[in-house]
Amino acid sequence: MRKLLLSVLILISIGLCCSGQKWDLRLDKDNVKVYTRKIAGSNVEEFKGEVTVKSNMSGILSLIDSISEYPKWMYKCSYAERIKRINPTSGYTYTVLKSSWPVSDRDICAYYSVKQDTLTKVITVTLKGVKDYLPEKSGIVRVPDITGFWQLTPLTKGSTKVVYQVHCESGGIVPAAIVNEFITNTPYTVLVNLKNIVESPQYPKKVMKIVKEL
Repeated sequence: MRKLLLSVLILISIGLCCSGQKWDLRLDKDNVKVYTRKIAGSNVEEFKGEVTVKSNMSGILSLIDSISEYPKWMYKCSYAERIKRINPTSGYTYTVLKSSWPVSDRDICAYYSVKQDTLTKVITVTLKGVKDYLPEKSGIVRVPDITGFWQLTPLTKGSTKVVYQVHCESGGIVPAAIVNEFITNTPYTVLVNLKNIVESPQYPKKVMKIVKEL
């Protein structure tokens, strides 16, 4: 019985170690930190970007929620639209990511959901790919799987920590080694652009009814 219990504990420990890979800091530049880690069953690494922004959460969430504006600041995004809004906190989106020849462009169909913790005030926008929500288009490779989230944590009044974390399969025949080599470009560019837009004096102050600020 004791040997059986010991074996079970060892298996649980191995499972925990495999499922919770350590984050490696890959980039620390312009107040943005980017981490990557390996994911069991995938050759493509997961990324996590972090930055602190001088803004309330409504201002940041409003930018994230303006889907059609993504080509102006999301990395290599050439087109984006909200396919369907289910309610003020959830819906479906479609985005196209531009690639360089000879690699085909990619597109993503995703479901998003916004939730706020009533105690901590932390806002989480979860993202989940829904590959077959729309028919695939000729000449564009559908991203087969994507999961991730935005997390907005209020630090002080008018200051928010932003985390952008995503893991996705590229689809097609692009080698994972190439994807991993340049994977830090996405969170770094996205967070630098987000910070510059939201902190700009020209960016109007936003107030969203679904957001409870500090």
